[in-house]
Parts: sequence; structure tokens; C-alpha cells
Amino acid sequence: MVDNTPTAAEIDAHFSAMSDSVSLINAIVADDSEALVNQTAAEVKATVTRNTDHLELQLATDWAIADNRSKTSYTDAITAGKAYVAA
Repeated sequence: MVDNTPTAAEIDAHFSAMSDSVSLINAIVADDSEALVNQTAAEVKATVTRNTDHLELQLATDWAIADNRSKTSYTDAITAGKAYVAA
């Protein structure tokens, strides 16, 4: 049987990627993301959706649930991102 449990370094990398998603979502919601300046509103909303989906998927994993880090910034970004897409 293969053990698919990520190492501590891999978990740290996952949380780092999740933090990147939080930063991007928060920048878009604050209308402060120059990286998306040439995209349509639909493309920007698709970007937000991909990043909120990423956060939700990662937070549902066993390793994320077991980790003692605060999840507030991630859940707040999910809430903000979904509200942005729904608007």
C-alpha cells in the first residue's frame, strides 16, 4: 500500500500556495490587482473561482484538517471570493 501522506515540507508548500490564492483573491476583491488588468470581468471571476475552489479542496484534505494553523485567512478569502463572483 502506498502512503500518500505529504511530508511536513510538502504541507508547508501547500499552505504557501494557499496563501498565494488568498493574496490574489484579496487583491482582486480590493480592486488592487494589476496582474489582471487586461482580462475581462468574466475572466477575472473565473480566476477568483479557481482560487476559491483550490482553497476549499485543500482545506478539506486530512493533512489540512489535522494541521494546527489558523484557517481564518483561507476561509475569509473563500467567503470574499464567492461574494465577489456572485456580485
